Amino acid sequence: MKRLYLLLIFFVSLFSSSAFAGWKCNSSTIAGYPSQCSRAGVQDTPESLIAAFVDAVIALNTNVNRKDYKAGVCTMNGTTNAICAYSWTSFGTVMNNSIGAIKEAIVCPDTVEVRGPNAAAIKSGDKYYVAWSVNSVTADVCHNSCSYLASSASGSTCYLSPGATDTGFCNFVVGLNSASPSCGAESGYTAPSVGDPLTPVTDPGNGGDDGSNPGGGDDGGDGDGSDGGDGDSGFDGELSFKNPGALEGDAILDSEVNAVHYGVFVRGMEVDLNESGFGKALIEFKEKMAAGGSQAACPTADVYLLGTMITFDAHCALFDSVSPILAAVFLAAWSILALRVFLSA
Repeated sequence: MKRLYLLLIFFVSLFSSSAFAGWKCNSSTIAGYPSQCSRAGVQDTPESLIAAFVDAVIALNTNVNRKDYKAGVCTMNGTTNAICAYSWTSFGTVMNNSIGAIKEAIVCPDTVEVRGPNAAAIKSGDKYYVAWSVNSVTADVCHNSCSYLASSASGSTCYLSPGATDTGFCNFVVGLNSASPSCGAESGYTAPSVGDPLTPVTDPGNGGDDGSNPGGGDDGGDGDGSDGGDGDSGFDGELSFKNPGALEGDAILDSEVNAVHYGVFVRGMEVDLNESGFGKALIEFKEKMAAGGSQAACPTADVYLLGTMITFDAHCALFDSVSPILAAVFLAAWSILALRVFLSA
């Protein structure tokens, strides 16, 4: 049931959201007299429409034999249509004609903002409040032939009256009477306006005694230097900074000059290491290890067993395969030990 009720309201608002405002030529009259109807425009009443139409006919008349155009009487045909007569003379004979008029429909806005009446303004703390409420809106508003419900009033923005601190006003919003959107004479509407803010803007001050020294000092004294004498800093230009641009890291790494300098640095470090006491000891140790390895012989054994001579030499082949690795490991170990002794001396 609730859904049916909401659906009914939707269709009522959809097909009843227009109100009538003004009279204009109907479609058949516009087809016959487009220029005259365009000049006549939209008028408040059928009578004012036919008067404007006759004025347009006179202004656009090119037939010198047609004279004395006059607006006639309008006859209502229902509430939104009318037939309006007019006449002229041609060679002394009165000629009669008429136009069709229709009441133009316009779409009413769903809401309209209205200025409320002046009310007392009360200050609390650093802010003012307007003693007014939307509950005081009891009469419907009619604006541009559109009817708005007082019961739909909601608050908008409040202000102090311009130049006052004891009175203010509030703008409020009302919604369209969708069930009966059209109305007659204007009533209850005042255009919204803007006043002074409810929270006054505080004066930030002038820096203390018109910008004078707030600390009571002598502003740097009466310096007698050539730069900044009499307390003057001596600088009256503008600080500026010029962006050097993006840093090109790749250019630094790819620079041939940098590569040469790097090579010289590495070779110099190598020479210094080799000529140092630690470097000479390390070279001597390495040479003795290599010499000792070249003069050594792997021991083997021959055993006569059951009439067969058996030679034990498989361990020699094994030592030959792992000796480079062992040499590197022990060289590294002795180097680290020597470095510790050297650094602790």
